[in-house]
Amino acid sequence: MRNQKIRPEIFIREHLIEELINICLGALPHKAFGLVGGADVYHPKSLYPCSTNLRNTPEWKPIFESYGEFYRDPDLGFVISAPEVKTVIETMALRQESFVGVFHSHRFLRAQPTEIDIALSADPSLLCYIVSVADPSAPELGVFRLNGAGYLNIPIVKH
Repeated sequence: MRNQKIRPEIFIREHLIEELINICLGALPHKAFGLVGGADVYHPKSLYPCSTNLRNTPEWKPIFESYGEFYRDPDLGFVISAPEVKTVIETMALRQESFVGVFHSHRFLRAQPTEIDIALSADPSLLCYIVSVADPSAPELGVFRLNGAGYLNIPIVKH
């Protein structure tokens, strides 16, 4: 058997990029975040915006604040509750999709993973979609594979 080449890029439909950007712009002045479903990690099909954020609970707030003054802003960062994740994953299964990624917006930074994005990444098999809305007239999308120690930029092929 030949070795299978791991796809170095993500294939994403234009309408899904537009939907993702609109979700992130629509959440302003707050952060947008959610899950991504698809046929596989390189073929996303659906976005699932989430609303529960445990970031400011006693369990999570000190973790975010341990990353410096920047994270003292209570609207920087997110942690989706387990029950909401479970509900979304069940919906994906009903739609014959797999859980393939997580998305969120950066309201002040470029579309690159932050130190805390990398540190708190739960699963390196998922992709991380970041939309910078620092300049709402020119949103920027980046897709990354996070591994806890760093990240790999995944090229986007629009179709």
